[in-house]
Amino acid sequence: MSKAPTAKRRAAVRRRRTLLALLAILAVVAVVLLVWRPWQAPEAVVPAPSGSAAAPVDSPAPSETPTPTPTGPFTPVGGSDETGEPTEPCAAEQIAITPSVDKDTYAADERVQLSFTIENTGEGACSLNAGTSVQEYEIRAGDQVVYRWSDCAADVQDNVVQLEPGVAQSTVPIEWDRTASSIETCTAERPQVDAGGATYTLAVRVGDYASQQSAQFVLQ
Repeated sequence: MSKAPTAKRRAAVRRRRTLLALLAILAVVAVVLLVWRPWQAPEAVVPAPSGSAAAPVDSPAPSETPTPTPTGPFTPVGGSDETGEPTEPCAAEQIAITPSVDKDTYAADERVQLSFTIENTGEGACSLNAGTSVQEYEIRAGDQVVYRWSDCAADVQDNVVQLEPGVAQSTVPIEWDRTASSIETCTAERPQVDAGGATYTLAVRVGDYASQQSAQFVLQ
């Protein structure tokens, strides 16, 4: 009779020990799961260059170069010589004006650059107004005038210059779009002049001073 209770107590003790062991194992596993995490490398970040911002994927294209506009082209501006004395106005016979274009022959898609040089052929310095307000570019086909720059010139200005003897000065080129001009068509679409091998001439006037020769060119 005394052995049965002892065996039962031993079995109960073993069950408690087994339960405690299982609980201890579960506790260890839980701690390990809480502490351990899979290691991941942080994403690399490429810094932007100092003082600059990242460029957008679709950057806008640069604007086209604007069409050249006439400007006061001559230097120096003034009406006195080196001694400070006023110079005399230029006489017609001492002023040589030479028209020029940038090519002899232009392809169908090329525009014409018009300019001129002006030179004092006298012995002393003289002055004159050579600004865009008195400049005239005239293009002819034979005897017919097809284009005058002054027909639709804008923002013109005076520019009194002193011309030293024998020193030629050149203008900033203006662009001719190969259209016929008139004062009635300044704000309207103008027709293109004839091309396909047509020959034209450029003459220039600056106030009362006119070129004695013309520049010839061909439009293809």
